[in-house]
Parts: sequence; structure tokens; C-alpha cells
Amino acid sequence: MTDIQGPARLGKEPVLKHVGEDNKPVCELRVIFLNYRVNKKEEDIPIDTGFWAQVNIWGKFAEPASRFFCTGDKVFIIGDMDQDSFKPKDAIEGDDEVNVLHVNSNIIFPWTIDIESLAFTERKGIQNSSTSNNE
Repeated sequence: MTDIQGPARLGKEPVLKHVGEDNKPVCELRVIFLNYRVNKKEEDIPIDTGFWAQVNIWGKFAEPASRFFCTGDKVFIIGDMDQDSFKPKDAIEGDDEVNVLHVNSNIIFPWTIDIESLAFTERKGIQNSSTSNNE
């Protein structure tokens, strides 16, 4: 396996599944890991290029990832990458195998460079950190 981290863009909607005997949650994402190039016509607008991968977010981050992200969102992913090869069912003699890159991750963040502003609300049931416990 190879460690990978970097910005990516979701190519389709996340899918939440539960697998195995213990019904472990996994969020499946189809993303393109981004490799920005300079746009010679419009230098302020980079060109997104890169490579496609299937990303699986495991455990406690799977459900939030499936609800929070959608097609087109930019994210930052940290994980382990490997590659699978297979022959499609409709392949004919002489067709090459299809290679699929897989990334297993427990860490995904919104790509905050493009966010103009954030609004936070106080969580219910959580004591304000500026309030002392001794009062």
C-alpha cells in the first residue's frame, strides 16, 4: 500500500453501506485527486486534472461523510492507496484488464481554500468553554 493525501473532487454522490458481520459503516466515494495546472488563457482559474479513485471512508466518519458531501465538492483526503485489476463481464478476447485505484481512509476534510465563510452554532448540551465549572 502507498500513503496518499491531497485535494480531490467528488465525481458522484456518496453511498453509505454497512458491511460484514458487525455491520461496519463505510462511505463509498468516487473522486478525482486533483493536480492543478496553470490555465494559460485565464491564469486566475487553474485547470483541474488528476486521476480517478474509489475512496472508502470507514468507521465513525462514514455516516457524516455520506451526509455532508455531495457531487462536485472539493475535499482533502488522507489514506492508503492500492490497485485492483479485473476483466469486465462484457470483455472480449484481447481486451486489457481494467485497473481501479482504491483508497481506504478514516480522514476526510472539506477543502477550505474555496470556502468564503463559515457559521458555527452552539452545540446543545455542551457547556460553553468560557464558562468556569467553579461558578
